[in-house]
Amino acid sequence: MREFWPEHNVFINKSFAERSIDVMQVSETVANCVLNLSSQIDGGLDQLCEDYRFLCEAIILPEEFHFRRYGTYRLSSFAEAMRECYANAPFMARYVNGILMSTVFWKNHAQAMSSYVLQYLPSLKSNSDLLEIGPGHGLFLYFAAKSPSAASVSGWDVSPTSIEHTRQAIDVLGIQRPVELTLQNVLEARPNGEGRLFDAITMSEVLEHLEDPVAVLRMAREWLRPGGTVWVNVPANSPAPDHIYLFHSPEHACEVVREAGFEIAASHAFPMTGATLERARKGKLTISCIVVGYRSS
Repeated sequence: MREFWPEHNVFINKSFAERSIDVMQVSETVANCVLNLSSQIDGGLDQLCEDYRFLCEAIILPEEFHFRRYGTYRLSSFAEAMRECYANAPFMARYVNGILMSTVFWKNHAQAMSSYVLQYLPSLKSNSDLLEIGPGHGLFLYFAAKSPSAASVSGWDVSPTSIEHTRQAIDVLGIQRPVELTLQNVLEARPNGEGRLFDAITMSEVLEHLEDPVAVLRMAREWLRPGGTVWVNVPANSPAPDHIYLFHSPEHACEVVREAGFEIAASHAFPMTGATLERARKGKLTISCIVVGYRSS
């Protein structure tokens, strides 16, 4: 990164310095995964670094200006996000590459991943069936597949292109166990008495892209066995060109999960690099909000 954006080194050094030893160990594993994934990208690691700077300066910064001025996200509908972002393949390739790098460089992303790896996965009962909705880059599937508690690991996505990218990532990451990837819209999928249910569902940075996250969580709940849990990661006050639902705080994230019919089993809040949680709340800075919901019946 020093070659492509030397001015950013202060931020990266601060981000690493603010992490605990346990979080740094998970970050090192994630960094190795990203390095492996760079082999399937034209331009490799150099392109990832360029796209990360593009993410920060050309993608996020204009959205941040709008958020600071108006207190809202610029877009409010999935149709707008589809027109401006998802239908633009070259833009999306750079956007996704930049987000992949953020899992290493942004402290709140690193802490969210570590919470999943070090706290959530070890809390699952033996022989759990795990599902991720919107698996994207495959990093959460990678850690789920390594969990000794997992009997099966599956991923759903609404996009054939995304499913194919996830499948390629699984191959590159060297996941040894079978991972079932399915083209599935959770809003259109209902258990029919014959379909397999799950013990744990992961939704990381998915709900902020939706107009009605409560409806999606309610449908996901139907795919959980009684006693099953959902692990939700959403960013509060995090403007981006395809973020349309604004989570205002960690408490708001809990309210949304509760409204979908879950009891709250645990929650965590991880502020952006360089900010305390108190400062992030006061200044409406980005906070990664983790909520574990529990299906009681």
